[in-house]
Amino acid sequence: MMRNTKWIFKSEKFRSINDNLDKEIEQILYNRGIESKDEVEFFINGTLENLMNPSDLSDVDKGVERILKAKENNETIWIYGDYDVDGITSTSLCYLALKELEINVKYYIPLRDEGYGLNKDALNYIKEEGGNLIITVDCGISSISEVEHCNALGMDMIITDHHEINNELPPAHAIVNPKREDNKNSYKYFAGVGTAFMLLLALYKKLDKKNEIYKYLDIVAIGTIADIVPLKGENRLLVKRGLELLKSSKWQGLNMLMKRLFENPMEKKFDTYDVGFIIAPIFNAAGRLEDAKMAVELFVSNCHITCDKLIYELINKNSERKEIQEEILKKAIDKIENEKLDENSVIVVAEKKFHHGVIGIVASKILDRYYKPTIIMEIKPLEGIATASCRSTEAFNMIEALNSMRDIFIKYGGHAGAAGFSIAIENIEEFSKRMNEYAVENLNSEDTKKPIKIDCELSMIKISFDLMDKLSLLEPYGF
Repeated sequence: MMRNTKWIFKSEKFRSINDNLDKEIEQILYNRGIESKDEVEFFINGTLENLMNPSDLSDVDKGVERILKAKENNETIWIYGDYDVDGITSTSLCYLALKELEINVKYYIPLRDEGYGLNKDALNYIKEEGGNLIITVDCGISSISEVEHCNALGMDMIITDHHEINNELPPAHAIVNPKREDNKNSYKYFAGVGTAFMLLLALYKKLDKKNEIYKYLDIVAIGTIADIVPLKGENRLLVKRGLELLKSSKWQGLNMLMKRLFENPMEKKFDTYDVGFIIAPIFNAAGRLEDAKMAVELFVSNCHITCDKLIYELINKNSERKEIQEEILKKAIDKIENEKLDENSVIVVAEKKFHHGVIGIVASKILDRYYKPTIIMEIKPLEGIATASCRSTEAFNMIEALNSMRDIFIKYGGHAGAAGFSIAIENIEEFSKRMNEYAVENLNSEDTKKPIKIDCELSMIKISFDLMDKLSLLEPYGF
């Protein structure tokens, strides 16, 4: 909807520093904060050799030592994941990479009904199954009581997570998170799968197998792109290499899926669109509608027949997911229009039978339509709670808003742009009131206009295939 927009012309004057680059390309980089000669060089020509030292992330070395001790003592390591694509790829990556080192490894991904993150029943189950060490991927940073429970059961935990740290750190054996203030490197943008990869890179380096970990980068690229983190710095290096590996993936299931989805993958140049809109939704559908373990199974299985069956099921699940999503989106829009909910500062829609697996996508689509922070909830009368997915605009930090009313939630977590929570049904109205009051205080009228950002003017003569080629230097493009 173009009616409520503000056009931002970003073209500040800058001094050209690179004779080999087109002025317009330099301008785009400059507008993205890539200004010095070294930064430009790293962005255009960076390779895996330029990756930061993984040990610059606090607790990485402590985590590596504990994994090696587990290997030595023949302990069983459990990977505890999440049901979105970042969680699925992180789990698969850790499972495959540890298995390659002949470590006893199993994985656990909660069903969506169990909710996001660690839960005590799952920890009890892992203990009963003989688990000694748990590595969390894409979750765990706010699970203080669950980590205490894990310790009480006599298991150690290594947390790898990239979510915001909105309370004290849990008492885990090691905590790897790019957002920790005490990291030696200030790079904060890894997805969950990138964070897990850095721990594994340190492990493989320690064992003198550094080059062998890079074959997993196609899995890392899928999770990183799907989680919509910025593709600058280290993420860019991981994704650039990972996209090249998708042509002929070493992983049976992924290789077969590429052949099913694309005409001739060997000849194709994969880009972020292919991952974000064609590949990732297939994996996502399993966790949204049923059981994300199915998607992990496809990554880790090397049986042709099993992979074929899983691909068939996953593609069907994705079609089903689209239908459910369209139906809920239509209901949500009808409710917004009928009750004039779009006149509020924050759009809050809570209904029964809104499938919790797709409310995040619906929230994103409603945000696009009205350009207002959006919260979609599924009310579960039998449990007495509602679960919510939140999506936000650039000017409104969703996790800060939730932090300001943390007393009202059963649990919550997330980022500035996307978050989730569960809440008692009787508190929904109070939440909606407090959220809108918070937004009125923290947003001005300019913030409700959708920004259209313009990098620079092009003269007609510049619009050419040559410029298109030069723009491709900036691939892979981020969100």
